[in-house]
Amino acid sequence: MSRVPLTKLQKEILSEFYSKKPTKVLFDKKERKDIWDKAIQRKKNIDFDLLDKVCPAFAHQIRKSYDTGNNIQSAVFSECVYAQTFANMMELDIFVNCLDNPNFIPEPIKNLLSSYNLFPRYAYSNTSKNRMLIQAGGCNGIDSALITVVDLNIYTIEFKEPYAKTTEPDLPKIGEDGKLYINDEFIDKYPQFVEMLKEHIGLNMFEHMGENVHDFSDESINIAVSNNYTKKYADVICTEDANGYLVMMPVNQVGLWAELEGEIRATGRNHYPVWTPIALNRFLSELGAIVNGNTVKMLKNDMEPRKQRGGDGKISGYKINTLFFIKKGDCKSVGDYYEFPFDKIRQIDPTIAAKMKFDNLNYFEVKNYYKEDLL
Repeated sequence: MSRVPLTKLQKEILSEFYSKKPTKVLFDKKERKDIWDKAIQRKKNIDFDLLDKVCPAFAHQIRKSYDTGNNIQSAVFSECVYAQTFANMMELDIFVNCLDNPNFIPEPIKNLLSSYNLFPRYAYSNTSKNRMLIQAGGCNGIDSALITVVDLNIYTIEFKEPYAKTTEPDLPKIGEDGKLYINDEFIDKYPQFVEMLKEHIGLNMFEHMGENVHDFSDESINIAVSNNYTKKYADVICTEDANGYLVMMPVNQVGLWAELEGEIRATGRNHYPVWTPIALNRFLSELGAIVNGNTVKMLKNDMEPRKQRGGDGKISGYKINTLFFIKKGDCKSVGDYYEFPFDKIRQIDPTIAAKMKFDNLNYFEVKNYYKEDLL
């Protein structure tokens, strides 16, 4: 197989990164998990003084979760730690919360970032403000951008955990027959997943409830990974290797360093008002539910609790099956039954994603591989 050349931007940022001393991430996976476990349980024994000093974005994310009551995804913790580690390597010693100080970033930089669907959350800068790392939010943009302010040169970076998913979009909504299909809207928004989805057109999700699909060709998964980051304008990916070192690689060469997997997830992340009422009525009948007009009664023993996302174990609703559920606040207890309105039932849309698994990644092997390509 022919060696893939680096772009000019990839060569420049990789050259600078690997000219620096090998650096371990500020908090390793176990330390991040310990802090995350405390954060989702709203424990008070987190050392905020340490976090404010070492990784202020990390501390801000926890405080924000306490204020809003929303749990933090563990991947956000990792992103904050990776960004701060990278900023330290680049000697960007000034940290700014962009929400509190929106005028810190010059207007031309804001406009440039906006063109990349990049919306600033945190900025890391040198004292002269002629170089910045911008950490961003939003599912349609990259994670960060290293900006050279003087000439508006921009290097775009995705921070990913050692086991991570690419974009995970909803699939086109199945019909009453439950079969997967593809449409022009999906092709336009997520072209990177077209080949993966084509391999399972016609799969009946009603016949595979509770099952995830993983049998995809290597070629279709490689397309999904490589094109995912091309679409999001990323130049490189940063993750941590098996020894905790921050590592950088070109986005279009991830397959050289990671085990890639594909997945259609039957029980996706997003839910909507029911769009297949005929199929739902059939499932309710098979489960022995009593349907009277808009009122449904179902035995409690036939409904499994649905736990809130984020890991704190709180019950948010009750499952009719793996694709349909009712929110806890929309049902009431009536003896051995839960009673709820039919039009309040929620339906989950399956998703598709590619996964990257960097189990055996080694900083020094990656650096050596690109040695001849670097400046």
